[in-house]
Amino acid sequence: MASQDDSNITFLLRYFSEGPGYWMDLFHVGTYFASHIPAKARENPLLRYAAAACAAKALTRVQKHKPATGDSVTRQTGMIQHPDAPLVDWKHKAAVYYHTAVSLLRQALDREVASSSESKYDRRQCNQDPASTSDRSAPRRRRTPSSTSFVSSAEEILTATVLLCFYEFLDTSVSEWKKHMNGAASLLLLSQKKVVPSRPLVTKPSMHSTSSKLASRARRAVFWNLARQDMLAAFINKTSTRLDTEDLTLWREAGLMISEQAQIMPSNTTASGYFREGAAVAREEVICNTLVWLMAKLANFMATDDEISDKVGTPRSGISQRTLFDQWFSLRKQFQLWHKRLPITFTPSGRVASSHRSAQISNDGNDSMFTEIWYLIPMCASTMQAYHMSQILLFMNRPYESGVARDTVVARMNYYQSVQAICQSHSREIVGISLARADKAVRIHSVEPLFTAGQCLSDERERRVILRLLQDIESDIGWATDYRVRRLVKEWQREELEGAVLCHMVTSFGRLPCWCTQCMPSVNAHAAPKQASQNYYFRAHNDRYLPPQVPVEMRL
Repeated sequence: MASQDDSNITFLLRYFSEGPGYWMDLFHVGTYFASHIPAKARENPLLRYAAAACAAKALTRVQKHKPATGDSVTRQTGMIQHPDAPLVDWKHKAAVYYHTAVSLLRQALDREVASSSESKYDRRQCNQDPASTSDRSAPRRRRTPSSTSFVSSAEEILTATVLLCFYEFLDTSVSEWKKHMNGAASLLLLSQKKVVPSRPLVTKPSMHSTSSKLASRARRAVFWNLARQDMLAAFINKTSTRLDTEDLTLWREAGLMISEQAQIMPSNTTASGYFREGAAVAREEVICNTLVWLMAKLANFMATDDEISDKVGTPRSGISQRTLFDQWFSLRKQFQLWHKRLPITFTPSGRVASSHRSAQISNDGNDSMFTEIWYLIPMCASTMQAYHMSQILLFMNRPYESGVARDTVVARMNYYQSVQAICQSHSREIVGISLARADKAVRIHSVEPLFTAGQCLSDERERRVILRLLQDIESDIGWATDYRVRRLVKEWQREELEGAVLCHMVTSFGRLPCWCTQCMPSVNAHAAPKQASQNYYFRAHNDRYLPPQVPVEMRL
């Protein structure tokens, strides 16, 4: 039994290296998660079971789907075949390894707390009469259960916590994901002080500044993986980030190049030791990380604006429109500065127009509505998708500027139309990057950008492309996207329902014909056969976008 379990662990560690570990290393020049974690896992049981849990869960979610072709990671994973893979209950294995990792993590945290208390006691004794130090009793020290027990370092404890965050993020187990995110943020902020909360998995982290020394490449890799998850969680849950974006010391020590005035600095400077190893490549890494910080600031701005707007009876809680607009304008200026300084590696290496693509490449013919956009470096492709997403959210959350409220209706309508055009342009860039057959690491980071783009595009054919891209991510990789598919479908249904009401008003009061698909049965009759061949429901006005796997109870 033990040898069989060892075989499973070995298989999963390789799967982790070529799958989840590779995905987590997308924005890191080195291969900390893909290479160093499996190597350390041979001696460290905490990392071993945490990585195995991630791999088993990813394998479970993709096991019943046919792998996508033409992907380097898929081909690599196929190099090794587990002899009994179809017979192993990987879902059960994932749960067992996860709970084992959590148990080991709690033990490691308890040892850290005991070690911290012991260090404080030693310091107090040193400050007293030297003679008294010789009288310290043995019970004051807490030892590990056995001399063979492996003791994880603070860095390894933090890494394991981030792995458990990733485990929950695979299928968006929101409540557990939040707990691990809170714990990881707490550990990060308190690791330098060697004061670890006894139950960080359920404790909300402090927002106080820290002087943690994030000098090692491993610590930077862990920090930025956590920062990205934190930023995405803020957008998904519409909350503020756990990591304080105003704690400039924290971010600078992680490699971010920002001034004391919180302004981003040129990324080609050699003033920082961050560029000692492979300066040309590390430049791309720090540029990608800078965008994470900017997007975290945007998420916090949006969350604060929502909280202020929700105050009953005190609009904006006394904060003037001018103050809000100044904050927004400062953010926009920083995004513009970031984009202006991008090197050529963040410029598309190629664009393929629809007229030059074979019809066989597209599954349903709707891809021809977009231009494929290809980037040579995967991290650059993913970062540009995130940038386009940020611009959509930035413009959609622009406060009213002083005096705008007194403008004419025509002027305001023109502004709204211009914002819509800008957002749709960014949305098509997002979709175009996804259509360029990006690798798995890029695809899993494209879920939120695609979801954002889906909220901006109104053409039914464009929406079908976005649904297919999201569904393919889950079927090919196992990364959860159904919650975003359901949300898009629900929003589109609501939009059409409101449109139907408007059509009724037009026909009732204006005596004008309505050209919507509900009022034009011939349009539906013509499109239904085509839709059926594309595996989409098209039976009625309010569920025509619904993919087959969406439960009946989710339909409006």
